[in-house]
Amino acid sequence: MAGQPPFSLKNSFPCNLSGCERMIMSPPQERMLSMKYRNATELLPPQLLQELQRYAQGETLYVPKIRRKSWGEGTGAKTFFSERNSTIRKQFSLGENVEKLSEEHFISEDAVKKIVYKKGEAAMKANEIDFSKYFWQNDLVRVRRSKPEDWNQQNGPSYNSEERFFTDYTQELPTDNEVWKEEWENYVKANRNSDNRILLAFETHDGKYVGGGNLHGINERNGTFGMFVGADEERYAIAGAKLMLNYAFNELRLNNCHTGFIENDTLYQPVFVKLGFKLEGTRRQQVFHKGKYWNENLYGLLAEEFNAQ
Repeated sequence: MAGQPPFSLKNSFPCNLSGCERMIMSPPQERMLSMKYRNATELLPPQLLQELQRYAQGETLYVPKIRRKSWGEGTGAKTFFSERNSTIRKQFSLGENVEKLSEEHFISEDAVKKIVYKKGEAAMKANEIDFSKYFWQNDLVRVRRSKPEDWNQQNGPSYNSEERFFTDYTQELPTDNEVWKEEWENYVKANRNSDNRILLAFETHDGKYVGGGNLHGINERNGTFGMFVGADEERYAIAGAKLMLNYAFNELRLNNCHTGFIENDTLYQPVFVKLGFKLEGTRRQQVFHKGKYWNENLYGLLAEEFNAQ
């Protein structure tokens, strides 16, 4: 028709009736028109069609598709993994290390790290602990109390008898994992509430066990005490020892840390020298081993020397 715009879905409603009034359609209406439709009499059984006609007649209806279940909903796997991951994140926030979580949940350490880190800060905020102002932490390690279950985080029973000699000044009796586990658990439990011996473990910031130590022989009257540290790497031993010394000197108000090493010790003595300990004397022929007597070198560190570093 002259002067009339061409037919368009954007401004007209298609119909075969004369005098059909024009209308402006919204995008949802346009989509409805573009959808495929079928005659209900060809699709529905008579009983269902009669029931439908009770609610609508001569109208266009949209029948939505059944929502497909997402992965894991049908089998319960999605719920299982969601609950497991939540448990892992909570255990990690409470101090459990990555290696132990890996063993407990039968997944790789990389998988544990993805669960506790990859979810981002928002997922961890509910359970995470803010260590930014924690006394027992520095750039390398975080210190915690030793636990009975730490027996399998350490190297286990040492079959390097020379190393054990420099540690304990003795040739120990035969051992194995079962004996080591029992001895360690009893040792930790016996000293849990001790005022004379404090057992501590060193972990990296991601929860990996890297060593430990103890403060012992604490004499509050004279301000003296002993210390032992051991770690996978020297840097972890030094970092953990500095936190322990800071606690002893500046919190317990102790004044003099003393320790000793068998002559020719290259395992522990270098660590204490780097911490500032000074040679104070030698006990001659102090320890018997391999058919001869060995000297013990005595080292000490004062609070004022430590705080001046």
